[in-house]
Amino acid sequence: MSDRTLLGPDGAPLAPAIHANTGSALVSRKILAGRAGQSFNGARDLYETLGYPLSLMPEDYVDAYLRQDIAARIVDAYPDATWREAPEVNGPDEVREAFGKLDARLHIWRALHRADRLAGLGHYGVLLLGLDGGQPMDQPVRGNRFTLLYVQPHSERTAQIVRWEDNPKSPRFGRPLLYRITSGVNWTGAGAGQKSFIVHHSRVIHIAERALEDESIGTPRLERVWNRLMDLDKLLGGSAEMYWQNVAMLMHLKADLEVQWNPDEAEALKAQVEEMQHGLRRWLRTRGVDASNIAPGLQGADPANHIDKQIDMIAGATGIPKRILIGSEAGELASSQDENNFVGRVEERREQFAGPSIAMPFLTRCTELGILPSGADGIAWPENDTLGEVARAEIAEKNAQAIATYANAPGAELIVSPAEFRETLGYKAAQPKVAEDDDLGAEGVIQFNAARHV
Repeated sequence: MSDRTLLGPDGAPLAPAIHANTGSALVSRKILAGRAGQSFNGARDLYETLGYPLSLMPEDYVDAYLRQDIAARIVDAYPDATWREAPEVNGPDEVREAFGKLDARLHIWRALHRADRLAGLGHYGVLLLGLDGGQPMDQPVRGNRFTLLYVQPHSERTAQIVRWEDNPKSPRFGRPLLYRITSGVNWTGAGAGQKSFIVHHSRVIHIAERALEDESIGTPRLERVWNRLMDLDKLLGGSAEMYWQNVAMLMHLKADLEVQWNPDEAEALKAQVEEMQHGLRRWLRTRGVDASNIAPGLQGADPANHIDKQIDMIAGATGIPKRILIGSEAGELASSQDENNFVGRVEERREQFAGPSIAMPFLTRCTELGILPSGADGIAWPENDTLGEVARAEIAEKNAQAIATYANAPGAELIVSPAEFRETLGYKAAQPKVAEDDDLGAEGVIQFNAARHV
């Protein structure tokens, strides 16, 4: 059965077009993009003049990710930092043990990391859940005794929304209902090939970051910096080409007007020059010709300052500090503060996006399908060091100086008690140590601790 006559869960033919009320976010963005760069009532079009595209497709983002160095760094930076340390599942021991076995078999955290990265290459991404048995993939999942066979992350390019929920009485109104998943993309091995199939939303985890009007349609990570990436390519590619042209020998052949040339001599000289240009000859045999290299006089402006400005704009638009964006390890005064701010944004992203929008929907769906036992109570991310080594060292040095000053100041304990001083420095109160063979005994220790809190 072709896609043209394929029926959905309710028996209605699939609509290839995006629903007017729910998918209008993408259409509206394209309409707005068509007006980008225009001024003076359309008389001046900066986008056309500067060569910027008016609209971008998912394929454009994927191509840039595969070929453009800074573009790949922008897409990877936050997902890599977010999932660098895997979180832990909170809940009873049976839940933690079951998830541990599932993760060991299917590498769940790695799959969620990939899904996060792919979601940034378009307006959304999905994580396809492969289940054993049950209804066809274009039908809703019914039952709660499934085994998870595989997890497959997909980007917008390979997971197209073909139908939206248009029932205003449904709790999923305005959200994707059916997807067309394409597998086998970019694989040319023996026996490989692309295969498309329709998948019901109950079999996928939908991921959209920085959504605006529609919670299912996010913002591609490269969209707002696309023009700057093009400018960067112009500067880097242009400077490289300029250098190549300057290094290559550009010959100026000045013929003596008094020398008579025959056609054979002219063709021979032309052949010699071509051989020299292609590296087959290091010298010229000339008669009545003055040969000179004019390339050293063709000097261009240094593009370093312009390149630096483009990277500054990209860093500001993406929220990725310049030092982290380009991988520089130069010890600058502001670099530690930038790194601390980035770590703080990563921690915020974990709590506000990666956890509630990726990890928890996966755990909830696995619980509903019987893949995991019930009782999962969120996830816990490892503690993130928002200070950094430099800041911690500075704090330790200042604390040491404060302790030395306090200890050497006569009568300081009369003004600020040692316990208050420890609290000021952020240290816990000193706990008295009681030996096991102390005369107080276990009961005495309990009474002593109780008396301390009276």
